[in-house]
Amino acid sequence: MLGFALLALVSVVNTGCPVGIAYPFATENQVEKVDNKLVGTWRSTDASADIVEMHITKEDDITYGVEVLEKGENYLADDSRFYSWGTKLDGHNFLFSQGIDSGADDYYLYHISFEGKKLVIQDVGLLVGGIDAVTSTEAFRQEVSASLKNPDCLTARFEYQKQ
Repeated sequence: MLGFALLALVSVVNTGCPVGIAYPFATENQVEKVDNKLVGTWRSTDASADIVEMHITKEDDITYGVEVLEKGENYLADDSRFYSWGTKLDGHNFLFSQGIDSGADDYYLYHISFEGKKLVIQDVGLLVGGIDAVTSTEAFRQEVSASLKNPDCLTARFEYQKQ
């Protein structure tokens, strides 16, 4: 559950120019409860990260609030504040987020995990049918499940330490 929420939060913050998708990555009954381990301020251990520092809060039982406190050179997102939700698929933890400031309906997906006390966030590649295969939430999950079988699915690895 912790990895799930952290992934969502970090995913939004970590990539400056993620590809937005019109569908959420999980239905309401697939969303995990907030993991308090993700709540707090996180700083990248890599100066080249798109998101250098972010703050994660608990908005309600299933929703995280993510605010980008310091942007890297390549941060291109229109939003600096996001709502995020965690979910699991095939033994992996994911965070999907939606911007607050721009009013856009798109969602952004990230893979999250913990290595000791470090939070690791990675982009998720859609390597089988691509973005065109994502025609619903269920199709989105099927595309990611199939893509995870490819070792090149998870990219842009950034590590964060809690402040």
